[in-house]
Amino acid sequence: MRTLILAIEFFALLTDLIQLGESPHVVYKDGSYERIALTDSTQMEVYNGADTILVVLTACAPQCSSCARVYNKEGQLIAIPQSPTPSIFPLATIENGRIVWKDNDNWEY
Repeated sequence: MRTLILAIEFFALLTDLIQLGESPHVVYKDGSYERIALTDSTQMEVYNGADTILVVLTACAPQCSSCARVYNKEGQLIAIPQSPTPSIFPLATIENGRIVWKDNDNWEY
């Protein structure tokens, strides 16, 4: 049931963006990794690993902030990684199949 709710929330987000005139599109793809521009200031990174799917959503307005999620192959949420250091605007990306937390001051969007 939780998987269905997450899928509905994700598709609702995409529907809302399209209704606002945005057109989500893949801006970078390399094997199991994709970066998708949802809007001019919002991106989603997805890494489809052997056992898990990593998802990082980053929004900039004007400061950038990210949230990260780890799902199993059935689409069930299994972890919500947090920044190892306290931050008002945590920032993450996916590098080499791992979620990496970054310093928000050095972020290039």
